[in-house]
Amino acid sequence: MAKVLNSKTSKQSRRATKKNRKKRPAQSADMLVNFLMLALSVLVLTFIWSFWNRHTNNRTVAEEMRYYAKIPEEVTPETLIASKKYPNVSVEILNGCGISGIAALFKDIVHEKTFDVLNTENAAHFHYDNTLIIARTSNTDAAFKLAEELGISRDQVSIDKDASLAVDITMIIGHDYKSVPAYKKKKS
Repeated sequence: MAKVLNSKTSKQSRRATKKNRKKRPAQSADMLVNFLMLALSVLVLTFIWSFWNRHTNNRTVAEEMRYYAKIPEEVTPETLIASKKYPNVSVEILNGCGISGIAALFKDIVHEKTFDVLNTENAAHFHYDNTLIIARTSNTDAAFKLAEELGISRDQVSIDKDASLAVDITMIIGHDYKSVPAYKKKKS
C-alpha cells in the first residue's frame, strides 16, 4: 500500500510540476504587466506633480516669461512699441558709391533711428554724387522724417512711387556719405 501511495504522490507531484510549467509563462507575463503598470503609475504621478507645482505658483504669465527670458521688469510689449518711433516704415538701402560695407554701416545708423531696414544691396551704378532718399509710397512724411533724422537736406528727398517695391523708402548712398551728420556722429 505504501508503494501505491508513493506512486500516487509521485504522479500528483509530476502533475503539479507540469501545471507549474504551464503557469510559468503566465507568471512572467503577469510580472511584465505589473512592471508596466508600475512604470505608468510613476509617469502619471510625475505629470500630476508637475501640473500641481506649476499651477500652484502665484506668478502671472508675464512674470513667468520674464523669469525665463530674463527680461528686466520695466520692459513690456507696450514699452517696446512706444520706443519705436517709426514702426511701420520700411527702408531699403542701396550702395551708390561703391565703397564696400557702407550700406551695412548705414543700415545700423538707420536702424538706430528706429526705421525697419528690409534689405541692403548695390545700386544700379556707383556714380551717385549725393545721397538720395526716395519715397516709394504715399507716406512721403516718413521720407522727410528719415532725412531729418540723418541730417540730410530736404532737397535730397524725392518722390517716385513704385507699388512693385515692398518698401516705403529707398535710400541711395552717394559719394558724399562722409558729410552726412548721422555718419559723422557714428564715426566720432
